[in-house]
Amino acid sequence: MADRGTYSPNGAYPQELPDYWKFFDGTVRTDLQELSDSELETLGWFKAPMPSASSHFTHDHQWNSETMSFDSVELDEYAKQKRVNYYIFWNLLLGTGAYSTIKTAASQSLSTNTLVTEFIALLNDAKMGHASIDRIQESLNQILSNISLSSEELAEIQEIFTLSGMFAVYTLA
Repeated sequence: MADRGTYSPNGAYPQELPDYWKFFDGTVRTDLQELSDSELETLGWFKAPMPSASSHFTHDHQWNSETMSFDSVELDEYAKQKRVNYYIFWNLLLGTGAYSTIKTAASQSLSTNTLVTEFIALLNDAKMGHASIDRIQESLNQILSNISLSSEELAEIQEIFTLSGMFAVYTLA
């Protein structure tokens, strides 16, 4: 049967329709997946809306049993910081034209090499769970002000920021 989405049994957290369900009165149903939405509603199963499209890196989706919908709740700064995936950022960065430009610039200037080396060291610390948020932002700012990147290369980095969650904590200003 095609995916029908999730349903809330009497306001509880949504789930896929089960093959077997025992109601409070002891009645057992094995045909829930074959019923229409209106038939399910009469049994207390209500189609649950999908959570909003807000990012996993900036919001949690919490089920509201009163409204029978998901509430999008913004994460605090600490939670946003913990959700950044530095491994994804680094691994994706390595395959970009922006990284090639940064690497070339680092090979031509000792001061740029120092900036890039410090950034790599800070990312390694972050991948091990010890992100120094302010120092990483400062390092990013220094690299971006000292290395000339094209608009395409900046777009590559922005895309990686989005995929890894860096955008929730850092800027490319």
